[in-house]
Amino acid sequence: MRNNNDHRRQEVQQIVKNACDQLNQEGVDARNYVEQLAWLFFLKAFDEAETRKEEEAAFDDTPYERRLSGAYAWSSWAKDTDHPDRMLKFVQGKLWTRLTSPDPKKGLGDDLLAQRFRRIFDNVRNYCRRGASFAKVVQQVDKLHFSSETDVIVLSEIYEDLLNRVAADSAGYAGEFYTQRHIIRAMVEVVKPKTGERIYDPCFGTAGFLAEAADHIRDNANLSGKQLDNLQRHTLYGIENKPLTYLLGTMNMILHGIEGANLELANTLEIHSQNVGEKARYDVILSNPPYGGKMAQSMQNNFRVKSAATECLFVQHIMANLSKGGRAGVVIPEGVLFRGGPDQKVRVELLEQFSVHTILSLPAGCFLPYTGVKTNVIFFDRPKTQPKRDKMATERVWFYELTNEGFELKQTRKPIDGSQIPDFLKKWKKRTKGDNAWTLPVEEIVERGYDLSAKNPNRKDDYKHRPALELVQSIKAKEERIMDLLGELEEILEK
Repeated sequence: MRNNNDHRRQEVQQIVKNACDQLNQEGVDARNYVEQLAWLFFLKAFDEAETRKEEEAAFDDTPYERRLSGAYAWSSWAKDTDHPDRMLKFVQGKLWTRLTSPDPKKGLGDDLLAQRFRRIFDNVRNYCRRGASFAKVVQQVDKLHFSSETDVIVLSEIYEDLLNRVAADSAGYAGEFYTQRHIIRAMVEVVKPKTGERIYDPCFGTAGFLAEAADHIRDNANLSGKQLDNLQRHTLYGIENKPLTYLLGTMNMILHGIEGANLELANTLEIHSQNVGEKARYDVILSNPPYGGKMAQSMQNNFRVKSAATECLFVQHIMANLSKGGRAGVVIPEGVLFRGGPDQKVRVELLEQFSVHTILSLPAGCFLPYTGVKTNVIFFDRPKTQPKRDKMATERVWFYELTNEGFELKQTRKPIDGSQIPDFLKKWKKRTKGDNAWTLPVEEIVERGYDLSAKNPNRKDDYKHRPALELVQSIKAKEERIMDLLGELEEILEK
């Protein structure tokens, strides 16, 4: 069996390589052929899902009407490789109209599935200009089987590697950073999503957090048929602002065996509400929100604490959407933990109303080649009952300074020995202290001006032996703090 699996693994790798080589010969660049493969994968996977539903309905002797039937089904038009120009004309004309038209007679209708198709295919394109080239790519994709566990596992690995490489080549294309898989896994391991919980990422990107959460649930529980159905349809929720990224994330979820995730294409900060009903909130929130962006004044009105910085607004959004007893793990830039003004106001609210229990300080360069900004992961829970008046929900915070996360802190990000992530996860369970782990009572944090940045009390400032990148980041952080203080002083003087 293993030999068969290994053989099929090699076949799948070769199929995808052939498709990429064909697109490369057509002059399609790497970023665009990831998009091209994503929507072709999507249609092939959807066709297989429809076939399964059709077979199940026939077994139960109940009717099932395919959404993409007849000539519009992948299993129909994708076989017409002997007439490549006719195939290309059909896809770019009739099929595209079927997938994107809001007219029920021409399109798929107006239910949630039809809307999802329109969102995707309104914003992607076919980069193959020649019928012969397009037919060859389709021919390769048609050899894949999304109902095969081996195929899906291998495709998932290849797909994420393509996403990672393309994002790296474009230095965080479309302004988004690819969250490293080992960081995601560590965060999921701390938050521990469970079956029956609602899990949310307000800016899901390529859906790394949602996919890993789904895998974690399946790996740690023997799920019944009802629980598997719940995982498919009522567990995973996300919002993404960019259409292409939305497609990439949707396809990534399908490759992780989740076809019914509740994914929206929208601007999270535009649709944010400060007053979210308890039933609409989420048990688990995992996210790496975009940072460094600036929001228009008009879009800040829905937030209790107004700020132009997107990272400050996303933290507020996550706080507003976390249910009682809920857990959150969020990647944030260092400045959110120490800056004054709006960031400090949000930290006060966070410490008072939520239990901030862990700060994982990531090394500068952890998100290279996209950004060298120093980041942290903040973990917090929402208490099941509101803390008593004049008492903070946070009692103490455990800090862990990660200086080696298993990869070089350079543009190349080559793997290295000595990752401290296993040590972090081991120590986290009992909040064990060590050379790079310590605890602060909330009273001391308040005295520091609600500063939550990780200042290791066990380490002397040995500038001589500290990495150059870390020194540069330290200087930039201090300059950022000075600029914030000058800004606050300027506002006082203007008044």
